[in-house]
Amino acid sequence: MTSEIFESKDKQLVPYLLIQPGINFLGTRANNFTVFFQFSPKENCIELSNRFISRTAPLVQAKELLDAVETFRDRIFEMKEKMNYGGH
Repeated sequence: MTSEIFESKDKQLVPYLLIQPGINFLGTRANNFTVFFQFSPKENCIELSNRFISRTAPLVQAKELLDAVETFRDRIFEMKEKMNYGGH
């Protein structure tokens, strides 16, 4: 992992970061059977993560967040299916 990349596997935080303006989704990385979502810039992700955990994060549209949750789930299932069948 590069020091400039923020990674998370958190099922609540990842969808939130996926819809944040100024946060770039870089892709996913699998380690054994764990899928990590990668974002940049790292500093902004850390700040948003801390605000998310402390419940002081910027509010978002519910529909956008629910769509991002679906995207998160789809990517997890897709990556795990590839890992199960040996396709990387």
